[in-house]
Amino acid sequence: MAALCRGRHRWKRTNCLYVLARNLTGKFDYDLVVIGGGSGGLACSKEAAQLGQKVAVLDYVEPSVRGTKWGLGGTCVNVGCIPKKLMHQTALLGTAVKDAKKYGWQIPGPVCHDWATMAEAVQNHVRSLNWGHRVQLQDKKVKYLNIKGSLVDEHTVKGLTKAGKETILTAKNIVIATGGRPKYPTNIPGAMEHGITSDDIFWLKKSPGKTLSSPHDSD
Repeated sequence: MAALCRGRHRWKRTNCLYVLARNLTGKFDYDLVVIGGGSGGLACSKEAAQLGQKVAVLDYVEPSVRGTKWGLGGTCVNVGCIPKKLMHQTALLGTAVKDAKKYGWQIPGPVCHDWATMAEAVQNHVRSLNWGHRVQLQDKKVKYLNIKGSLVDEHTVKGLTKAGKETILTAKNIVIATGGRPKYPTNIPGAMEHGITSDDIFWLKKSPGKTLSSPHDSD
């Protein structure tokens, strides 16, 4: 096995030696490595750590096609439930203020909305949650790695940093909790030029104006 490792490409040779050492010693870097820092991955990692396991979480967000990127927490925190509910509440507040006039509330001047102020408030709240998740992992003694993980074999993960640096992690157990991302429909002309996905709309600095929402499933 060692002779076989010597003749390989540097990274493959390093990986081969890791596998060899693991097979000989039966020891791993971690009891559990979780690929993905969304709701499922975070819950899994913290629960395992609470049960005494040595755990690492790998989370890295590929920028969207429009260049949007975000922090730890997955879809719900960054581009799903949380910003959606905050923007929905914004709309409800606007409607309530307008309706208040009918019930005797004296509202001086016309009611208007500033998108930039709302966007900043939403994004600041999201960033506070990103930080909160990092603190929770630290408190639970879960190792957080901002690297892109890929499965090498049943006990080995390759991590890749933004700068292109590679690292190898071994684990007794590996959980893949990468979630999903929206895609532009390639069969609809103009979708890319005139459409926008949930990866980007919550991070716009200017109002998109009147917008048609068209939910789609993966099919």
